[in-house]
Amino acid sequence: MNFFEISFLLFAFLGLLLSVFFFVKRKGDRIANAILGIYLILFAYNITWNSLYWSELIFTERYASLLFTNHFPWISYGPLFYLYVRRVIKQRAFKRYDIFHFLPLILVLIGKWPLLILDSTSKLTVLTNGTWRDYGYTPKFIAWIIILQLFIYGVSTLVILRKNKPHLGSNKKMWLKFFISFYFGYWIAFTSYFVLAALALITKENDYFIGYMIVFFIGMVSYFGLMQPDVFNGLSMEKIIPFIKYKKTGLTKSHSIELKERLIIIMANDKPFLENDLRLEDLAKLLNLSRHHMSQVINEHFQLPFFDYINQHRITEAKGLLMDKRGDLNITQIAYSVGFNNRVSFYKAFKKFTGTTPSDYINNIHSRHDAS
Repeated sequence: MNFFEISFLLFAFLGLLLSVFFFVKRKGDRIANAILGIYLILFAYNITWNSLYWSELIFTERYASLLFTNHFPWISYGPLFYLYVRRVIKQRAFKRYDIFHFLPLILVLIGKWPLLILDSTSKLTVLTNGTWRDYGYTPKFIAWIIILQLFIYGVSTLVILRKNKPHLGSNKKMWLKFFISFYFGYWIAFTSYFVLAALALITKENDYFIGYMIVFFIGMVSYFGLMQPDVFNGLSMEKIIPFIKYKKTGLTKSHSIELKERLIIIMANDKPFLENDLRLEDLAKLLNLSRHHMSQVINEHFQLPFFDYINQHRITEAKGLLMDKRGDLNITQIAYSVGFNNRVSFYKAFKKFTGTTPSDYINNIHSRHDAS
């Protein structure tokens, strides 16, 4: 093995160590962390396989058992990436039908099974005499099918991002854009290898270069996955990416602070959040701001997306009404009176900001009053 191949093995080892960290990491979503852990294990295997291939060690009896297994990480990357992004954006539990995302992997595994169960000597024999396709079934253009699959899953994550943009703060949106961009960077590097190979232009040197690109992009996906809980808890993206600065928006720091104070006064006195159809544009008009500047003020000073910021005020107002013994409004009436369009949204927001349901909140208040 030369220096380049050994360095790739080092990256594979680091990937394995990082995968263990994701599995034991308690901060953030454990399921999302586990998905990234699996992703990194596959990546480590992928890089190890490539190193053995470049050094031709894979064509020896000792490592030949790994022949014909390189497709499995490739075909798993897309579904895992999609499920991870969906999880961190929507916090949706996995359903039974999510297993269908891995149907291509299962079909390829079944198709290649007769080939996979051959011993090392037999694998080398069928590879040498070109009869390996007689064992099971492997689609002739499987690499191009995987390239298409990776692209489709990348586009699917962009669709999720677009649909959920109104509920995401600027930090989360920027994090997701970088995260998805690095995935597409990997896709471009992966695709370029097969394009060059098809044109008979691939050499070991540019193969190494593409390998380093893949290591970089997968590494950045891992880094952003590592920092995801902090970003979603309000950590500025400028601290995540020190070499990136937010675009100039025309708001100085002092002006931004002044706008924050004005917003606090308006929310306390005018209570625009009581309007059930309040939009970001409506709130911006009250301060004579653009939609973008209004969003910036909320994100920077309150670390919340617009809808969470509004719902937080609505829940605070609702808590006051629930505590008022003289009030004759029931929970549903209170939900509508503070700006919610339905009871379900009210309960969901109440649980999010208080950790309990409205009914339990009332019972706790009454218990404290009775005890005193």
